[in-house]
Amino acid sequence: MDKIVIAFGNDNNRNRIAELLEISGFTPKKLCKTGKEAIRAIRAIGGGIVICGYKLVDMTADDLAYDIDDIALTLVVAQPTLLELCENESLCKLPTPLKKTDLISSVNMLISMEENKIASSKPKRSDEEKELIQQAKQILMEKCSMTEPEAHRFIQKKSMDTGFKLISTARLIISSYN
Repeated sequence: MDKIVIAFGNDNNRNRIAELLEISGFTPKKLCKTGKEAIRAIRAIGGGIVICGYKLVDMTADDLAYDIDDIALTLVVAQPTLLELCENESLCKLPTPLKKTDLISSVNMLISMEENKIASSKPKRSDEEKELIQQAKQILMEKCSMTEPEAHRFIQKKSMDTGFKLISTARLIISSYN
């Protein structure tokens, strides 16, 4: 996964980071000077990693991370005194002077985090299981005069109270009313 965007206001810093990544086998998708450009780029590629400096032309790393927190991870490369100014807890920080090995290790770690996030966001219920839960909710709505959210919450609560999985609780409700 080389869904990497590099954003530095300084051309030399931006190009140096890109060069270090390329030497190590990574191909950044976009080199940006502004935060807005980085936001557009990371959204266009569907998420990934943004490597940036503390201060971009139009915003700080905190501002950038806030705007892309839902789709991307942010690695800030800056002097330790500037890193202390970062308030966003989701930022990953890498102090300068920068070592190539630290940069590559950080990028590999963020890639792993991004891949785990993608894997964990995949739906875990099959269509059949979803249908069974829907049937159980429908039964509760008809037989017990519950709304859909009330029925869903009822199944969740019974599941937690009994220690059964949600799908098992749904099956019990269906079998109890058939």
